[in-house]
Amino acid sequence: MSNNGRIDILLATYNGERFLTDQINSIISQTYDNWNLIIRDDGSTDDTVELIKEFRDKYPSKIIYVEDADKNLGPSGNFSVLLSHSKADYIMFCDQDDVWEPEKVELVYNRIMAVEKESEERTPVLVHTDLMVVGRDLEIISPSMFRFQKLNPTSVDLPELLVQNNVTGCTVLINKALKEIASPIPKNIIMHDWWLVLVAAAFGKIEFIDKSTIKYRQHGNNDTGAFSYSSKYFLNRLKNYQKMKDIVRKNFKQAEVFFERYKTRLKPADYDQVESYISLQTESLPKKLEILNKYNYKKQGKIRDLGYKLIVLSSKKMKVD
Repeated sequence: MSNNGRIDILLATYNGERFLTDQINSIISQTYDNWNLIIRDDGSTDDTVELIKEFRDKYPSKIIYVEDADKNLGPSGNFSVLLSHSKADYIMFCDQDDVWEPEKVELVYNRIMAVEKESEERTPVLVHTDLMVVGRDLEIISPSMFRFQKLNPTSVDLPELLVQNNVTGCTVLINKALKEIASPIPKNIIMHDWWLVLVAAAFGKIEFIDKSTIKYRQHGNNDTGAFSYSSKYFLNRLKNYQKMKDIVRKNFKQAEVFFERYKTRLKPADYDQVESYISLQTESLPKKLEILNKYNYKKQGKIRDLGYKLIVLSSKKMKVD
């Protein structure tokens, strides 16, 4: 286990000039200062790049700007490139429009050090936290995103994580051992944070800190966001059945990619769980029911789970090439 304590904070940007100054300033103000901020832009058409260069020139020893010719890789692709540029023993992920609490880095770093101390050497570790849900002007909507969405962040069994991600990437700290197993992040997955959580669940440890360390800004242009858990919200989503079905298909595709990469390394029980989950795409209705009951694949919350199971059970063929 390394003791140098340096952290690379990976910031992916795209047309983020409106809120980017708040985010970078909140990183600069952290109580823990042994970090580098590595930024890559994904082809912004506003003044995001100019703003990044201003910060880089002001803090040349702390901020690194990755310039390349690729554009529009999407959030997951952008973070994958950033991850390849990281050389530190610890890595954090940062969105462009949030605000970090001053002690965020120190809090997660102390926790990962404690977990590593009690673990075998080179154990992959992922630490994540809660978030405050806030509006465009940082007004608090909910002090806890997990309570807002009625999610249990400590539920880290692989069968459940195959179905639903309960970790938000902008709260995450990982160690190099996890990076080395998870890299490179594949192109045809749903999100980078979900991929890292699956790898950590199968090969390492996931640790949750029950504290909101980020003001998670909701402003209508987020790639992902926090939505209140309500029957009205999910009934509205179920009205767009085809969109929901496409989401579940992408979920299965991600599981296939995970299985293909790690099937020779998975523990027997995990191998069986992932393979059986993938088989839900093509099995008969009775067999699907048997598999769902045996492995307890489910989403958190009765309404979420009902919608998911309706799609899986009613679709004759989910698998796409």
